[in-house]
Amino acid sequence: MSITIEDISWERVFLRITYRSDSLASLKLYRVRTETFVPFVEIQDGDRVVATVNVTQGGGRHPLDDGEWIICQELTPQESSLSWVRENAPYLITLSRKRLWGQLKPAQRRRLRENGITYLEYDFSDDEIEAGIRRRPYATHGITYAPSVMEHLDSYSHVFRYVNGKYAMAASFLPGRDATDYFYVRLAIDFFVKNKKPQTRRFSLRQLEKRAFSLYYAVARRLLKPRGNTVLFLKENGEEPTENMAAVRDRMLERGMEREYPIIERYRNTFGSRQKLGSWIKDINAIAKSRFIFIDDYCPAFNFIEPDDDTILTQVWHAGVGFKSVGYARFGIQGSPDPYQSAHRRYDYALVGNSELREIYSEVFGIEEAALLATGMPRLDHFLDEGKRVTAENRLLAEYPWMSEGRVIVFAPTFRGKGQATAYYPYDLFIDYEALWKMCEETNSYFVFEMHHFIKERPEIPEEYSSRLKDLSDESLSDLLHVADVLITDYSSCFYDCLLLKKPVVFYVPDKIEYSATRGVQRSVDEMAPGMVCESSDELVSALASGQYATVAPDTSMIDRCMEGSGLAADRVIDAVLLGKDVPGVRLPCDRS
Repeated sequence: MSITIEDISWERVFLRITYRSDSLASLKLYRVRTETFVPFVEIQDGDRVVATVNVTQGGGRHPLDDGEWIICQELTPQESSLSWVRENAPYLITLSRKRLWGQLKPAQRRRLRENGITYLEYDFSDDEIEAGIRRRPYATHGITYAPSVMEHLDSYSHVFRYVNGKYAMAASFLPGRDATDYFYVRLAIDFFVKNKKPQTRRFSLRQLEKRAFSLYYAVARRLLKPRGNTVLFLKENGEEPTENMAAVRDRMLERGMEREYPIIERYRNTFGSRQKLGSWIKDINAIAKSRFIFIDDYCPAFNFIEPDDDTILTQVWHAGVGFKSVGYARFGIQGSPDPYQSAHRRYDYALVGNSELREIYSEVFGIEEAALLATGMPRLDHFLDEGKRVTAENRLLAEYPWMSEGRVIVFAPTFRGKGQATAYYPYDLFIDYEALWKMCEETNSYFVFEMHHFIKERPEIPEEYSSRLKDLSDESLSDLLHVADVLITDYSSCFYDCLLLKKPVVFYVPDKIEYSATRGVQRSVDEMAPGMVCESSDELVSALASGQYATVAPDTSMIDRCMEGSGLAADRVIDAVLLGKDVPGVRLPCDRS
């Protein structure tokens, strides 16, 4: 049975879902926490079904309980049996295994993972698997959503205020993926009490931690005090500086500024594993001793502390404007920042490529446009230098001689998941290794994987295809672009760099609709992509085989260009932030003194 949901709407307290089905089927809501089903009232309307539920009477005379309700179909006792599942719905076995795995003790799971055993390999008995299926007899596979529904999923949420506005019930639609990477939708019911001081959170352990770190910072600031004009380069999602940070640091050294502006560097990955208290203390000490702080990407330390007025915190940001939503452009989507206590709100300045990007990044960081400095991207200062190109090419060709033997296709997608801790790429769904290898063989090409550094699991290229398919994820993407003949990406902003080199870009977006719903996009790929857009593996392979992508010229009016050609972005940053100069074009006119 299959169901296609074509519309979601509200009429007062009635949630209405309109769908089509190829056979007799019905929708239900399922609450995992209490293992409860709530049916819809369904009325046939021609070849469509209109399913309705009163959210104030979802539990008899009570509203739907708080928590997450999955939009699903209920399984019959026969459909919950292991014999039926094996023949008709084997994915339910995977889901049952994942749930059973979650019931094991954390220490046991950790030991098993260290031995290379996951929930897929663990020796659960048939009885355990069947009991797991019967305990949660629901299915989301077979339920799909029309593109119009997916694109507007976040707009279907509804808030019901009651008791003179002192209380509220919120009904929100949340996208998700199960253990088989199948897309499904949940209805989240939440109850709220009006907070007279929304800037102040109610007591929690996390709030206690924040207060402790904030207090420690205040003490450290008094004791350590900034040593003159100390400059801190701080990164908390990796153990090396980003290219933008390195460019500013190196330019400071070239200008001989390190004596007047002493440099401190702190690079560590707070997302990789549980961090020791001592590491956080060292970060805060470094912050307390610094007059100027440069960060790149999200820096969790500033969730806990707010630098004082004598400290200047600058977000250099590593990327241009891609298609995926980031920061406050994702507000309301899972993984979005806190509306009050977010590191993004702490920035004194943030760097942007040009003045046209201020409006976009004001939304992203949740700060005023006046705080956005149109300096250009420091990492691009020397990107177009002939010397850099020659150096990169010579090094790569010496290390990988095959690059000179045929066309080099660089595949550099962004990650999937909520953030660094959960980042992944669905290779099994999106990558056809055999088809790519055949295409490469026929066209004398090499397909190079350059996966996002958040993605820990690298592509498992079968040995028989390794002659043409290569994983170079540890290489510099900037260097790889100098030898690439074509770049394949998706929602990432790395295509800007390729366009600067006047090379073609292909956008491979097989999950375009789902990604828009789960992650969010600021700009439409279809409308803004400066290159060919492929939505399936077959389309991608065909475009690469035929070279059709080369005929799709980018619309330069759609490209947000940086001030890349001047080679002075790092100098603009130094002059504007460290020296306080009024650099032409960097600040808004109203900010000039």
